Amino acid sequence: MGSGLLTGTILVILSTCYTNGLTLNDLYPYGTEHGDTMRTGDSPPVAPLQPSIDNLVGLGPAGLTATRYRVIRNGYLAIASDDLNKRIDLNLLTLPSASDFSNTEVYGRTTADPGLINRAMDQINEAFPNTFCSTSPPTQLIIATWIDYLKASTNLGSNFQAIVVTNGSITFGIALYVNVRIATAIITGISSIVNVYVPPDPSFFPFGTDVMDAPTMMSNSTTPGTYIFSMNDILPDTCNLACFCKARLFQFACEARRINGEHVPASCNN
Repeated sequence: MGSGLLTGTILVILSTCYTNGLTLNDLYPYGTEHGDTMRTGDSPPVAPLQPSIDNLVGLGPAGLTATRYRVIRNGYLAIASDDLNKRIDLNLLTLPSASDFSNTEVYGRTTADPGLINRAMDQINEAFPNTFCSTSPPTQLIIATWIDYLKASTNLGSNFQAIVVTNGSITFGIALYVNVRIATAIITGISSIVNVYVPPDPSFFPFGTDVMDAPTMMSNSTTPGTYIFSMNDILPDTCNLACFCKARLFQFACEARRINGEHVPASCNN
């Protein structure tokens, strides 16, 4: 009886750890005390990216560099060129503007804090080995956070965060879902608007638009609620000579673009 009770208790604990992968304390620090711009029920204003970001998916093929961003209350992070109508949107949990966002807290900032840079670099390198190293580390993070998203009456609100990790030519993203208390979103993933609207790949996140499953699933991570992904237009070079083949593919992609007269990102000149 005692052994059976112990086994059952262990199973319950393991189940609890899995289905509750993240807590608010696991998010990257957010709040005005950390330098965030914050709005309740609205989106913070457009903010500059310094330095700018080259080689971004959706923008790179058009020869565009990202120079600004905005955290949108609807549940996505917009990263834009000088022309705000030419941008990519990282959709974590996007809902219509007509939804009730009155209690939604929206936070956003960029940071070069060394501790957070190292934390993000370790997460990216665990998912994509040798992407960043001491000679080519990330130089900037964009941190976008939504707290009490759509909180109203019986809805206790959802909590999630997007981290964009970049050195200006190599960019990866981290999506963190603590809890989601709505069943579906309109879209998730990366969409782009340059000359035409390009919708996101419906398989970008393994849960698709069934966002209630986001806190219990994962991608390129061992922690439920954590999703790590490339945001690069073309394959980045890496820091390890053992990855020579990957570096050669990057070089070939650059040469192909030059031959075809296409835009070549700055990272091709490294």
